[in-house]
Amino acid sequence: MRKLAFLIICISYNVFSQIQIKVPILKPDIILEYDIAFEDKIPQTSKVDKDTLYNEDIIRHRIDSLNQLTPLNLVYNKVVAQHIKFYLLQRKEQVSKLLSLSDYYFPIFEKYLDQNELPLELKYLPIIESSLNPNARSYAGAVGLWQFMYPTAKEYGLRINSYLDERKDVYKSTEAACNYLSKAYKVFNNWDLALSSYNAGRRNITKAIRRSGGVFNYWELRPFLPKETRNYIPAFIAALYVMNFATEHGISRSNEDMFLSYNADTVYVKKPIKMSHLAQILQLDTLVLERLNPAYRIKLIPSIESENFTIVLPYDKVGLFITNEESIYEQLESMELAEKLNYPEFTDIEKIRYKVKSGDYLGKIAKKNQCTVKDIMLWNDLKSHNIKVGQRLNIYKTVK
Repeated sequence: MRKLAFLIICISYNVFSQIQIKVPILKPDIILEYDIAFEDKIPQTSKVDKDTLYNEDIIRHRIDSLNQLTPLNLVYNKVVAQHIKFYLLQRKEQVSKLLSLSDYYFPIFEKYLDQNELPLELKYLPIIESSLNPNARSYAGAVGLWQFMYPTAKEYGLRINSYLDERKDVYKSTEAACNYLSKAYKVFNNWDLALSSYNAGRRNITKAIRRSGGVFNYWELRPFLPKETRNYIPAFIAALYVMNFATEHGISRSNEDMFLSYNADTVYVKKPIKMSHLAQILQLDTLVLERLNPAYRIKLIPSIESENFTIVLPYDKVGLFITNEESIYEQLESMELAEKLNYPEFTDIEKIRYKVKSGDYLGKIAKKNQCTVKDIMLWNDLKSHNIKVGQRLNIYKTVK
């Protein structure tokens, strides 16, 4: 009997020890109360049971009123009307979710747009690009909130490597998008064409202008544009209208995905971290942590001597992390040992400019640079295998 009691005590001790290792008792963040003392709750929009009727005169007037407040060219016509009706009649739940997500993303977009002296209305662009989903990937390979293709992302300084895809980083991708849009506007001096180039590329816009005989008005140029780009500006105007007047059409924000941007903050990490381990220690939903840090491709945060990496945490967990940082790292190390976790080697990618020589063809260049023909075509937006002597090609190589 005594042996049995002793065995039960040992088992209980082991069980409770394991629980203690997984979720340690952390010192409370006593400063948190000062941070949240002046916090205001966002009032919830009351639901309207019945949609406001689609009144063209009212919608036209609303768009005209928005147009008075922006350097963009906001118009109402049959094509724009079709896109507005699509959102209001077929995508009401999506609009509701977008309203909620916008509470997190729009203040970030506005900050970068303002810093770059760009129209704040450009914050609606990621709605038609990605539906405010940082993990969105198009059939063509564009990734992130602002839907950057690989070559454009590298051109604008976004890193894509073994650990990171900064096309998914809301801060860095927004800065890159601002740089692109600033440059495009300087080229065309016309926001319709600058936005169209964001979708189709500057080359396709200039090609359409040539085919049209020199037309610079988007609506007149529209028949000469790629099919997707013909709907790009109408979709943008529709998204801008719907996000501003959803309430008037009986659409309220969803509560499912609400997370306010000012309720999150970044901290630097000193050691490598597996997100699920940190979430467990901080008693935070792993999915929330992953949603706040989508740029980490394999849900691991690296640590190298030459660079500091950050992690975004809910604000009430930031102080907890800082207060208990050393004990958290010790706990993370224990969890890694128990899991026998090995972090992959950190590799990065650099761009080289390859000059085509006599006798070169894509297969030969690919073999020489240890990549594929498909890679070279993607990196350089090539539509065929034809290349010319003296032509410069972008080649991306993995470096340690």
